[in-house]
Amino acid sequence: MANFKFTGEMIFPKVNAKRPFVRKFSGGADKKTPMAALNLGIKASDNNMAFVEMFGMEQKVIKTMNTDNEKIEFPWEDRFDEEIIKTVANYKKITVDLGGELGRKDFVSEYDAILYLKDALGTYKGKVCITGQMEKQWYKDRYYDKFKIQNVYAVDADVKNKFTLTVDIYYTKGSIDDKDFKKESRIYLDGYIKQYINKDEGTRFIPQQFVLDGNKVDFENEKHVAQFDYRKKYMSTDKKTVVHMLWDVNYLNGADTVDFDESQLTKAQKEQVELGLATVESFKPRGDIYGDRVSEFRLSKPNLTGDFADGLVDTELKVSEFEEQLYVPNATEEKLEDVVKKAEAKAEVKAEEPQIDDDDLFS
Repeated sequence: MANFKFTGEMIFPKVNAKRPFVRKFSGGADKKTPMAALNLGIKASDNNMAFVEMFGMEQKVIKTMNTDNEKIEFPWEDRFDEEIIKTVANYKKITVDLGGELGRKDFVSEYDAILYLKDALGTYKGKVCITGQMEKQWYKDRYYDKFKIQNVYAVDADVKNKFTLTVDIYYTKGSIDDKDFKKESRIYLDGYIKQYINKDEGTRFIPQQFVLDGNKVDFENEKHVAQFDYRKKYMSTDKKTVVHMLWDVNYLNGADTVDFDESQLTKAQKEQVELGLATVESFKPRGDIYGDRVSEFRLSKPNLTGDFADGLVDTELKVSEFEEQLYVPNATEEKLEDVVKKAEAKAEVKAEEPQIDDDDLFS
């Protein structure tokens, strides 16, 4: 539904943190079932960090899928049997490959993977790439983004740090919001992702806002404009039904770098500039300057693979039919437009230097 790939340096929580690196505890109906939880920070840059997690518990029987996509189950005691592990589908395994002496390990239980990672990541020195699935979790009055670990890999130091996702986004004719584009150089897409909720609710649609950010685009550059317009084309539809599209998405959980200009000067500094005693550049701080903190999903490009080779796919669902499949946490009667909640306040971000790689235009 929404797969992530986060590459960067590991940041371990403090030992006394509320959510430490690894926590073992007992729970379940009898309060005696061994359980474990792992929490880890991944740093892409000084102003962008994501948090990933994993939860596992001992079970009497492991129920999973085999390589033929069929349901299988086997006793807990057999979970390390190499022949059994080979029969389990790759997407149901947890793979840890830290290279060198640590090598590759495949697990069919999150509980065992957590206990292994507790020691392995403590000795591993280097950059990692972590993949898995994003889930939206409702708590009190809002959704929280949870990044559930599936695989952990060692990567070379020269591999670029980046937080990316591949997301199947559902939207309608009225989902695009570009009314503030002239002011912000940003277009918003109030879309939806499909997610399994629980055995009672089944699979439902959950609102998620996405952004096409044009602040790095030089709108005097024909190539830049063509690339921007191409992406915008895939954000809209004239159909009266719900459509969906697979998108490559960049995740930002931090702050953008912004240009330093006169608006950031103090009153005293402006006075010196006006008198010709200094220039704006004279007061520019060392290093990067950051704007407001944001947590958002930025559209990178349409992913034209599989069912989406020709672009947008029509679900043939009428909006009224789609409304019936929305997940409403409070179980209240709500219409489509009521369910959508805008993401964090739209941060105003000034354009950076136009000399930039195409791949970074929409990151």
